Amino acid sequence: MDVSINRVLKLGQQKLKKNGNDDYVTEANILFGYSANKTLENIFSRLEDRVPRRTRERFMQLVERRVCGEPISYICERSCFYSNEYIIKKGVFVPRPETEILAEVVISEVKKNHSNNLICLDMCTGSGCVGLTIAKETGGTKKIFLVDKSLKALRCCRENQEAMGLGKKTKLIHSNLFQSVPRTKFDYIFANPPYIDRSEEESLDVSIRHYEPKGALFSGSRGLFHIKKISSDSRGFLKKNGKIFLEVGHTQAEETKNLLEVLGYKSVESFRDLNKIDRVVAGTWKK
Repeated sequence: MDVSINRVLKLGQQKLKKNGNDDYVTEANILFGYSANKTLENIFSRLEDRVPRRTRERFMQLVERRVCGEPISYICERSCFYSNEYIIKKGVFVPRPETEILAEVVISEVKKNHSNNLICLDMCTGSGCVGLTIAKETGGTKKIFLVDKSLKALRCCRENQEAMGLGKKTKLIHSNLFQSVPRTKFDYIFANPPYIDRSEEESLDVSIRHYEPKGALFSGSRGLFHIKKISSDSRGFLKKNGKIFLEVGHTQAEETKNLLEVLGYKSVESFRDLNKIDRVVAGTWKK
């Protein structure tokens, strides 16, 4: 027996809510839209329409996957970042809202530069959300290199690159950090590297712990190995007065600022995210 969209949505919302999902209404709407191939606007304008049995069953299967902890971005293969929709596949790091401050800071810096010839590098690019957003939002970037060691991430990144029509402004590179990066001098290097200490793994939400790629999450040396390595190696790839921008964990900003200063960076500063946490650390290479 077919039932209304409104009734099916309520069933999904109830199941998500019972599982402790605070965003049960929003997520049920998203999952139904994906299962029925409908926009939210279309759904809400026709709440009394009947739902075919196959669509209803598919929707409840997706709800069950979410209840089990699978990130909604993996279920729907989409994630929103900086008002853009990105393709996200299983095994690729899911973009976080707090990472938008990294894109925002770099975009602001690029626009202040007043150059149309900037060469940039996005290390640990993942889905490409940071580098592609910067390429899309700025006219001053001539080329942005998108670097990752994960082929799965780079395949996802390429899909986003093609969907956004940014093939001419961006170039994908398969490399373990700087190992296979061409000996180019960059105006800006930015990165959202792994920075979670392994000791924190059990405290992470099941949706992160059981589903997201560990290589994109965890770093040695109390979560600072990748930050230290990128900060050190970037010195050989930055132009004089080039800048580095690093996303860091909620307790890592001061140590990262001290690290950059010891390495010889000048004008070291940090930027806060919407939760007033120092989330991005930047420095200028003067040599």
